[in-house]
Formats: sequence, C-alpha cells, structure tokens
Amino acid sequence: MTQYKIGNKTSYKFFLFLILFILTYSSFAQQKRVVGYLPSYRFNYNSSISYCKITHLNICFANPDSVGNFVIDDFAEIIERAKSINPNIVICISIGGGGLSELQKEIWSNLIDNPANRPKVISKLLSFVNENNLDGVDVDLEWSAVTSGYTNFVISLSDSLHAANKIMTSALPGTYRYAQITQEVLWANNFINIMAYDETGPWNPDNPGQHSSYNFALRSLHFWKDQGVGSDKLTLGVPFYGYNFSGNTVTEFKYSNVVNIDIKYADLDKMNNAYYNGRPTIRKKVELAAKEASGIMIWELSQDRFDEYSLLNTIHEKFTLLGDTTTGLCGNLTSINSNAVSLWNVYPNPASSVVYIENTINRPIQVEIFNSFGQKMQTTQDSFNGKTEISIADFKCGIYIIRITGNHYVMTKKLIVQK
Repeated sequence: MTQYKIGNKTSYKFFLFLILFILTYSSFAQQKRVVGYLPSYRFNYNSSISYCKITHLNICFANPDSVGNFVIDDFAEIIERAKSINPNIVICISIGGGGLSELQKEIWSNLIDNPANRPKVISKLLSFVNENNLDGVDVDLEWSAVTSGYTNFVISLSDSLHAANKIMTSALPGTYRYAQITQEVLWANNFINIMAYDETGPWNPDNPGQHSSYNFALRSLHFWKDQGVGSDKLTLGVPFYGYNFSGNTVTEFKYSNVVNIDIKYADLDKMNNAYYNGRPTIRKKVELAAKEASGIMIWELSQDRFDEYSLLNTIHEKFTLLGDTTTGLCGNLTSINSNAVSLWNVYPNPASSVVYIENTINRPIQVEIFNSFGQKMQTTQDSFNGKTEISIADFKCGIYIIRITGNHYVMTKKLIVQK
C-alpha cells in the first residue's frame, strides 16, 4: 500500500480517507430532481429564472370554476422560455394551494366528493394539460381542502394521467399524513414533494423561531419513509422565504429581502427575530437530499436573489460538487466521455506550490479547487490555451478536488498537496 506523508506523520487512515472522499465526490453520480414552483402572481419573474438549473417546473395554481373549468393566468411565455433554455424540463400544472378561499374549497369539495362530478373534473383537467402542452399535474390540496373524495380523485386522476403518458405528483406536509392518504394514493404518485417548512409561522405568533430547520427536514424525510415511501419517491422541500416575528403581526419575507439589506445575511439563517434559510443551511439540506431522497423542491423560485447569492445556484453547485446530475446543463454535466478526459492534464500531482493545467484546445473554461470540506478555495476563468499555472502555495497539506467546467462537460480530478 502506498503511504502518503502529511507533515511528519505517515498514516494509512489518510489513504482510507482519500478513497472515501473520492468515492463520495466522484464515483456515484446519480440523477437528482430540482423542482421549482412559480406562482401566477410572480409570472413577471420569468425572465430572471435560470431554468437550466431545475428539472421540474410546477406552474401554480390552476383551480376550477363551479363547472370544473381550470383557471389561471396565461403562462405560454413561461413554457416557451423554459423549454428554449432546458428542452428536457418537465412542466406540470399545480392545483389547489395553501391559500384557497372558502369558495374555492367549496367548489373543490363539490367536484371531487360527488362521484358523479369526479370524472368530469378529471376529464377537464386532462384536457387542460394536453391543450397547454404540459407534462402532468401536481396535486397541492391541503388541510381542510382534503375532503372525503380526495382519495378516489387522486387515484383516478393518476390512472388517467399515466394512461396519457403524463405524470402526477403531490405536495404533502412534512410530518403529518391526512387520513385520506392511503397507501394506494402514495403509490399513485410518481414522486412526492415534502413541504418541510412552516413548522411555525403567523398562525403561531407565540412560537418564534426557525420554521424550516435542518432537523425538521430530517424528521420529515424519516416520517415519510416510516409511512412506506422509498427515497426514490421523496423530494425534500426547502423555503426561499422566512418569517419575521419582530412586530405585533408575524410577516412573511423573501430570502432576497434580507440579502438586499446586507449580503452577510446570505450566509446566515437569522436577522434579529426574522428566520429563514441561508446558503450554508441549503447546502446541508442538499447533502441530506442527496443521501436520503431523490432531490430538492423549492417554494418558490421568485423569492431568490438572481446573482452570486442565489439559493438556486447554491443548490445547483452543491449537487454538481457531490457528483449528482440534475439537468446536465449550466455546468452540471457530470458524466464524462473519454475524449473529454484526454483533453486535460493536471500536474505535478502530488504538488506543493504550483499546479499546471494543460490542454489541447482553446475554449473558455472554469477551474475551481475545493478542499475536503467542500469549501471553494480558488476559481479561475480563462481560455486556457496550452499550459496555465495555478498557485497553491497557501494551501495546507491534504486532498483537494479540481473541477474543470467546459461548455459541454464537467470533469473532476483529485489533487494531493504535500509540503
């Protein structure tokens, strides 16, 4: 066995760590979902959203009128732009929503609780999906809107959608199962979006604190696994919003609001008595989702910052660093063919003060170096024609990952730094 010297110590544990680290970050690339909701009252953010970083877009919310015709603002431009950027994006219409009026709840109850009305509303919903070139339906009927006909409605809707080669998903609470959620209902879904947020909020003003902690995310995943749902069907929901408990009334705010006050809040979870998820917590949740679920769900896309402090970009980068494929776009393509690998050479390796990246092409690329904790140590962008020197004089001894991103690939290489 090869022995690597770190300072004055020789350790077989170090070699074992090397193997585990490389396996974690390189070998077991998997397909992961990134599901983003975009509500109708935020359609004006269409031009700002990086659709190349989400696999599934849920347009929300379409709800029926009294005779079952589904109503929502026009979203043709959203589909056009999303598909032009990401041809493989899966676009669903989301029905229901947590903010239904009492009249809307009555309409839903009349349509799905009455066995005579149920086939009609399903037929109209399927027509709506086909007419708008959608890929399926996301069911987000919540709490008092989950009525006696919910079970049969969801099962019948799933049968109709699957017969038409469409998908059906549902948004469900983090740690609560409605009585109407039978095992057949769970199986009817292609996957489930777990709303692992709103553990507290305006309805509970005497309980200020984090409404979407890492612990709540963990408990939510374990809750649904205990209900018999496999990891491949679970998508972990994360919030791009928070709650401010400072005044007499608890108010909701967007993640972008606090970062607009000071960019330091991008890496925190609290501003005075206002609680939200910053980038470090989102990264931890992506790691959790990569291990125990099949992806991340976002409520909702317009609440983000659309710059280097973006939470969507944080999710995208973290999945890529973990070696998980999402869209395969915007630098996420983690599977490399032999031709791409042969274009690049990194040496010396091990290295002490400088490392050279040599290539046989002249194309714009980005080179990033990460330490064993996943922290980005250096970023370089250049055309890299020939050989480029990168200083690592300030790096401590240890294992690093070099990530090279080109137009059509992402490649990772191990770098050992010795002094």
